[in-house]
Amino acid sequence: PLQLQALAHHVAGHVVMSFAMGCPAVSAAIDGPYDDPGYALPGGGRKLTIRRRFLIAMAGHQAETRFLGEAFGLFADTANERLAFDMLHVMREFEAMGLRGMGASALFRGQLGRVLGDLLGRAAVWDRIVDVAEALMARRSLTAVELAGLVPAEVAVLGLKLLDETRPQAEAACSGA
Repeated sequence: PLQLQALAHHVAGHVVMSFAMGCPAVSAAIDGPYDDPGYALPGGGRKLTIRRRFLIAMAGHQAETRFLGEAFGLFADTANERLAFDMLHVMREFEAMGLRGMGASALFRGQLGRVLGDLLGRAAVWDRIVDVAEALMARRSLTAVELAGLVPAEVAVLGLKLLDETRPQAEAACSGA
């Protein structure tokens, strides 16, 4: 079922990006496209800055879109609903931190897009997304230990390096970085 595989890649995108941001996921699951849409729960607590939260949230949609390729049009409504859900979740987290009404400058949005594009464009990262998606398809749920076994430390090293390289631009564009 292509729709369930797309969901698995969406969740896997969140998982791998959480590792790349130094906030490894503590669990992930898919329950099917008609039930709970699945989840990836990143760890990290205070390390989950605004930039990291956005990148983890957007990585799910990016991975799902890349997996679907030309078939994206057939599932665009479902994929866009998941993206909207992810963004609403991040907004609720911001509100819980007292950060109401925050906007993001074009520079900040562009920087996030470049980090996402760079990471997901690398075979070493994409292959880990595929590994996590396949494991989710087989087991439906993965623990922190299982996830850590699928996503090597090199992904975090790469992600944090890209985050550091773009930090001065992001800090100038968004004071909540």
